Amino acid sequence: MKNLATGLIFVLFTLAQLSSPAVWAETSVKGPKKEYPTRCVVVTGVASMDGVSKEFARQMAIRNGLKQASMQSNLKISSDQVVKDFMLSKDATRFTSNSKVSQFLIVEEGVQEADFNDRFDDKGIEILDEQKLKKMETYQVKMEVCLTEDPQACNNVPGNHYQPKLAIARPITTDSRGATDISNLLGGFQTELQRRLYEDGYRNMVMIEDSSLLDTTQAVAPNLSPDVLEPIREGTGAQYLLLTVIRSVSRHNDDPKLWNDFKRFYSREVHPNSRFIETDTYIVDLYNYDIVLEKRNGFDIKGDVTVGRERPFGTNAFFATNTGMVFHALLNNSTQQVYGYMRCKPVETRIIDIRGNDYVIYLSNESGAQVGDELAVYHNVGRPVRYQGNDLGLDSEPTGFLKIKRIQSRFAVGEVLAKDGLIQIGDKVRSW
Repeated sequence: MKNLATGLIFVLFTLAQLSSPAVWAETSVKGPKKEYPTRCVVVTGVASMDGVSKEFARQMAIRNGLKQASMQSNLKISSDQVVKDFMLSKDATRFTSNSKVSQFLIVEEGVQEADFNDRFDDKGIEILDEQKLKKMETYQVKMEVCLTEDPQACNNVPGNHYQPKLAIARPITTDSRGATDISNLLGGFQTELQRRLYEDGYRNMVMIEDSSLLDTTQAVAPNLSPDVLEPIREGTGAQYLLLTVIRSVSRHNDDPKLWNDFKRFYSREVHPNSRFIETDTYIVDLYNYDIVLEKRNGFDIKGDVTVGRERPFGTNAFFATNTGMVFHALLNNSTQQVYGYMRCKPVETRIIDIRGNDYVIYLSNESGAQVGDELAVYHNVGRPVRYQGNDLGLDSEPTGFLKIKRIQSRFAVGEVLAKDGLIQIGDKVRSW
């Protein structure tokens, strides 16, 4: 009788194993690509010539023209009004454009003298002073600007082909116990994430290992302390930092307790048949010490969920397992989220040295920068702004434009194209 019961239990156990494959599948549904209309407008950008060079005024006029164009399509207007004691006490209106510049063409440009009406003062007397008339001159750029409403499009402005440098930190896990069956989890995840971003076309990356980037004193989250992030920025030249927290890789058995008791009674091992994997992805702005992207991805798996340390993370043998398939999906999700955020971001870096007329910029050739490219310089103004003990950063204003004349593996050398004021070490340099 005991042999019959043993055989029955074994048959039921075998059937249970055969009837519980991994319940997980990656699906991809792609519909027809939506067509977005393109609208072209003609605008005239204007910039004052007062106290600045012609080249500087030209650059500012182009910016003014593109700004005007973007306000003529897909404009969102929000109004905030407050009425107190039957009287309007607050009236604020905000204009936001959701259009992107797809292309622009300069039709006509040049210095424009003061208009006829501007040549007379408040008393109606004609202004004859040449110096005053000179100050009223403007640089005008007539442009044809085409705009698109495609949310996936990037603004087609100078420098839009650049890629900001992204530092990829080694992940950490808050579930080390659940990951005992996976070898090389953290290093393999970091390498695989970098490889997939590279395959998608992102080139400007550097991998780092620093456990202090995540604050483990509370719920694990990015450490936003400038004392922690600034050395990363200065040491790597990165503009953004990618952090990953593997929250869960826990395994357990979901079978009924009675069924597991039967298996234990007959010395059958109770294997894990369910696993929950969850990761958090963060992108941190290293210049503003702020989290700019936060995503959570997670999957449940049913079936054979144990990997085995003989199949290290990242190998074909690992990705052939049920757990490996889920990590494949998680990595794909993370890659798409990170690439989607980074692809349209403008580059921001700093001037790190000045040698005569040469300005050394912390900008590598991996960013996509090329000889002849023009970059905008923003000069820091005043002291750092502090509020309640927190350093909120420095105010800055456009002070000039640099043209790249040489580019090396880790820095670029530029010369002044136009400037209005002081350009010094530490000033911000932006692609636009």
